[in-house]
Amino acid sequence: MRNKYFWAAIFWTVLITVACLMSADNFSDLEKVEMPAKDKLLHGLFYFVFTILWSFGLKTVKVSDPASQRRIAFSIAVSYGILMEIFQWSMDNDRSAEVYDALANSIGAAIAVLVLWYYQKKKINRRSPAY
Repeated sequence: MRNKYFWAAIFWTVLITVACLMSADNFSDLEKVEMPAKDKLLHGLFYFVFTILWSFGLKTVKVSDPASQRRIAFSIAVSYGILMEIFQWSMDNDRSAEVYDALANSIGAAIAVLVLWYYQKKKINRRSPAY
């Protein structure tokens, strides 16, 4: 299964879409967990994973340059996060759009890009001969 990351990225995107567009009443159990900024941390975590999966998934669709993979995955994540907030704003349910949710999404994606960059830099340095 050569393109497992691509399919994992698709699955994660569908999961985020469903979670963002379904009623907030479905997440009442999360209200019991006491944690500051829990909602924003979840947004950041979701888009951190989103960016990692799409970065690896893009490699399977012939985007071979790691820097391009990171750049495209980040752009997809930020755009998709903003799009989900617009959908929440336009839908007639109990969900609402928040600028800080989009910011948390973007921060999660940015952290993923930094982690990927560091990981790929270390991987390249391990292959280079020591002089």
